[in-house]
Amino acid sequence: MEFEAWWLLIPLGCFALGWFAARVDIRYVLRDARALPSAYFRGLNFLLREQHDRAVESFVDVSRRDPHALDLQLALGSLFRRQGRLGEATGIHQGLVDRHDLAKEKRELALFELAQDFHAAGLFDRAEAVYEQLTGSAYEAEAVTRLASVLEQEKAWDRAIAARERIQRLSGEPQGRYIAQYHCELAELALAAGDRATMQRHLDAAIENNRNVARAPLIAFAAAAKDGDKPAADSALAEVRRTRPELTVLIAADILTLYERDGNAAGAVEQLAAAQHEAPTALGLSRLIDASLKIEGRERAVARLRRELSVQPSAREATRLLELESARLEPAAAQTLAEVAQLLHRATDKTPGFHCGRCGFRAPRYYWKCPGCNEWESFRATPLGQ
Repeated sequence: MEFEAWWLLIPLGCFALGWFAARVDIRYVLRDARALPSAYFRGLNFLLREQHDRAVESFVDVSRRDPHALDLQLALGSLFRRQGRLGEATGIHQGLVDRHDLAKEKRELALFELAQDFHAAGLFDRAEAVYEQLTGSAYEAEAVTRLASVLEQEKAWDRAIAARERIQRLSGEPQGRYIAQYHCELAELALAAGDRATMQRHLDAAIENNRNVARAPLIAFAAAAKDGDKPAADSALAEVRRTRPELTVLIAADILTLYERDGNAAGAVEQLAAAQHEAPTALGLSRLIDASLKIEGRERAVARLRRELSVQPSAREATRLLELESARLEPAAAQTLAEVAQLLHRATDKTPGFHCGRCGFRAPRYYWKCPGCNEWESFRATPLGQ
């Protein structure tokens, strides 16, 4: 095969073309960089330094010079929302939505941002309407998730259930734990209205969506106790102890009333003692001793308290033991012991009885939805000794 000298020109030509293309690209980059106002780079610098207020000022300056800088407008609107300047954020995003020259995907993004502005401002009806407009868009799954949050705040439980089912279809992510809580909310409304059939239907649906939902048997127990149906109450109580035994404290008074009415008050004490053994909590021990004092008397209540504290010490309940024991002493010694108990009581009295297992939020009462992180059924009774 003969060698052709002109073949040597091919690699040289490729090299020349690559060099020329690179030079052209660099020229365009430099031209675009020179076209950007210095305020844009100042804004980026402020963002990197987390000086958000000054970054916003710089970006506002840029947007005034170039009102068609779409990505910058979107970023500026998001910054305004994070700063709580919701009127300005809404104005920017509404202006973008109203533009007729906007590409479909950019308009959907502006709509999604606008819905979040309304949501943050508490304008739930407007947020809901805009989230619905995103059906079929690239933001549909996230929009429906946020829509479910809006419906929760509006307590529109039936529609919230439909939204969660839609999320499950779109993303494949299980939503049973949310749907179960919504059915429990509806069951409580039905219980308050005296509609036992509707209540039971919602409780069945809750358990179907989440077999371990502790709220359903608690509602079932409340209904059975109200109706004086002891077999049904016992069945519900057993389910509470299977799922979340520490939540027995929420129905301790009802347990005592139910068993007293049945002529077996000692059985209530044993139920509370069993739940405390399964999940030792500060409130659980307090409710147990209350019931023991009422049913079994001071001596047996003190003996129970001593046994519990020997297994799991608790400064809060040690105060109670001192108060109970002071009644046996001479007046001077009893007064000294009572004063010591009072000092301990002051130190421990503000200890919350419940906390969120997710964010750590603490409160003296139980919430099915944490006020701190908005997680459902994340609250726990504070363990004994903490």
